Amino acid sequence: MERTILDSDGLVDLPPKMRAAVLLAMGRPTEEIGSVVGVSGRTVRRWRERPEVRADIRRVRARLLTGAVASVRAGGVR
Repeated sequence: MERTILDSDGLVDLPPKMRAAVLLAMGRPTEEIGSVVGVSGRTVRRWRERPEVRADIRRVRARLLTGAVASVRAGGVR
């Protein structure tokens, strides 16, 4: 498996469903997520429909947005 940004950010230690939720929140394709997480794209699509995974995706998106807003406020984006 090729190295991804997940390797350097420490996300490889997360459980597969949570890693998938992070990647889904980032808008990555299910087939790619399956490859990174070690399951099929079909499994990722099934996980995406589970209420607890959908909640994780919403939480991750909220944190990503909060981080982006903080970065803009700090002058980190030009």
